[in-house]
Amino acid sequence: MEANKKNMTVSEAIFEQLKERIVSGEWKPGEQIPSENKLCQLCGASRVSVRAAIQKLSSLGLVESRRGGGTFVCSLSGEQHLNSVIPYFALSHPDRISMFEFRRIIETEGAALAAQRADAEQIAAMHEATKKMAEATTTEDITQYDLEFHYLIMQGSRNSILVKVFEVLRDTYFSLLHENVERMGSTGAAYHQMITVAIESRDADLAKVLMEKHLNNTIRATVDLQESEVIGEVEAEKLPRANKAKEKGGEPCAHFDCTGLV
Repeated sequence: MEANKKNMTVSEAIFEQLKERIVSGEWKPGEQIPSENKLCQLCGASRVSVRAAIQKLSSLGLVESRRGGGTFVCSLSGEQHLNSVIPYFALSHPDRISMFEFRRIIETEGAALAAQRADAEQIAAMHEATKKMAEATTTEDITQYDLEFHYLIMQGSRNSILVKVFEVLRDTYFSLLHENVERMGSTGAAYHQMITVAIESRDADLAKVLMEKHLNNTIRATVDLQESEVIGEVEAEKLPRANKAKEKGGEPCAHFDCTGLV
């Protein structure tokens, strides 16, 4: 069986397929999943890979093994399901743009709810986090105060699911945002201030619009960053070919090593 994503191991690919059947409802709570032998046949994989995939499902609370009775899909509450599935996505190395687009979806609504529900203490904390971010001089500190501000908004929304999603993805947010901050610095602090003022004024519509603009700017910066990284990789690959061509007395081609062609 081949992995369906670059750099994904066989066991991870099997895990992905099995997880999808559980999350989609194809395999229902209480239903027994195929045996290890059967999964080996279906996936064309070794018992070691299949067993590793099942163990990962078990560690996330998606299945349970019964001594002498096989492996069964667990029955999960909404919160248990969230706790089990979201950490997997956090560990699946999502691309930066997809993650920021996801943040835009949940945080625009979170900002609107915060404008309606946040208390004075939470709003004061938003002002403080914004101030510290603007004054920060290191990438680590800027990223820390940036995330603290957005987490405060989720808390201010008083929506437990939004808060939980942010908490379980916080480490992933940090690593992806850190890369952007290295290039953008603390420029987002100006938007943070405007968003806080909108929340403090109880203007839900304005808070939502400002948050959307803020994250759109982040997405555009992320696109620019990824494009520059691709250009850098292309240039890095061309350099050895150019050196090789010079050594042989030929001229480098844009895509191929042409020195050996007649």
